[in-house]
Amino acid sequence: MAKNINKGKTKTIKLDHITKIEGHAKLTIQIVKNKLKKVKLDVYESARFFESLVLCRKYDQLSPLTSRICGTCSPSHAITSLLATENAFKIKVSEQTKTLRDLLMYGTIIQNHAMHLYLLVLPDYFGYDSAIEMASKYKKEVLMGLSLKKLGNELVTVVGGREIHPISAVIGGFSKIPEQDKLKELLVKFRKMKKYAAATADLFSKLTYPKFSRETQAFGLVNKTHSFYHGKINCVGGICFAEQSYDNIFEEHLKKGSTAKVVLYKNKPFFNGALARLLVNGDSLSKDAKKYLPKIDVKNPFHNNLAQAIELVHSFDRIIEILEKIKVHDEKPVSFDVKHGRRNAETAEGSARGIAVTEAPRGLLFHDYTYDENGHCIKANIITPTAQNLKQMEEDLKLMLPSLLSKPESVIKKHVEMLIRAYDPCFSCSSHFLEMKIEKR
Repeated sequence: MAKNINKGKTKTIKLDHITKIEGHAKLTIQIVKNKLKKVKLDVYESARFFESLVLCRKYDQLSPLTSRICGTCSPSHAITSLLATENAFKIKVSEQTKTLRDLLMYGTIIQNHAMHLYLLVLPDYFGYDSAIEMASKYKKEVLMGLSLKKLGNELVTVVGGREIHPISAVIGGFSKIPEQDKLKELLVKFRKMKKYAAATADLFSKLTYPKFSRETQAFGLVNKTHSFYHGKINCVGGICFAEQSYDNIFEEHLKKGSTAKVVLYKNKPFFNGALARLLVNGDSLSKDAKKYLPKIDVKNPFHNNLAQAIELVHSFDRIIEILEKIKVHDEKPVSFDVKHGRRNAETAEGSARGIAVTEAPRGLLFHDYTYDENGHCIKANIITPTAQNLKQMEEDLKLMLPSLLSKPESVIKKHVEMLIRAYDPCFSCSSHFLEMKIEKR
């Protein structure tokens, strides 16, 4: 709801809430003599203290806890947490475990992208306030989005034990291996519904996106299969580094007046997520997904929506490829000794540190744990994609808003919402949507 408050020469426009976003944030726009003076994006979610909640916890408690950071991305947090712990204790998992985890990560990509694109983004472009309103005329599209989301849920359930907060993935492997028959059933469904993924990419490649262009850095994982489970961190320009050096590359700051972290690269903003992944690792996409790359404008953040649609196609192709080949067999999680791998030069004597990075649906996800000699966590750091994108969102708004100052307030509001929504932010995750206030003088 928009409110106009006039006090002398100062005009304040307050938007109490931006819908179709996860979490809450406040945007303040100050205009002096018809010129943009200030843009400030603040997160006012309550602090969530997950990095404190895991302290003194035993190593096997961290993954179930941290998956609660985000319901949509819970498999990403669960797997990244497991990887960090395994790296701390030098645990090497089997190829079957790696493959099943790969499937879990593709499943959460489908869950997130289908929901974001059809239920949150598409109403903007079709002129509706919500997917419920849109369904009266675009029932086919809404049902297609829900069907894709449901199939992603099924994959995560079969492999992870349930559709959110997976319980089968544990340190060293899986507590329960999915049944081969269930995987075969999934293969049939993914082959049948591949056309829905292609239709999504077709649809989002034909939308008219706001014209906007900017230069900035992009970071993402690089690997041969566009996997979301592993890879080296790369940015445009060819800089490539392993997860162990992340804290020497990125700078974390607590933003004044906010509960969220802000992450910078060489004191400058950058972005990650689907669009960044296509920019740094687009060559690894499947053949069918690559067909849509010419439609992408990597300098336009609104095209992150199209990038997610392209990743849907790729995810279907990779899932089908994996399910066609996989023949699961029973195996127990790798056993290990918490004392093995300690006395790491990077940590205090007698402790073990493990760092992991994966690609969550919204971008790079870091988990960093240090354990004592008894396997209890004594230090933790978690960096979410939205924390990394927060400053870039603010900078994009600064660049976009001058061209909108002469427009009606409703137009400004719509474009601001669409830009922020294109990043698919999760302010709940970053606080460790949107109240908008425009001040005119």
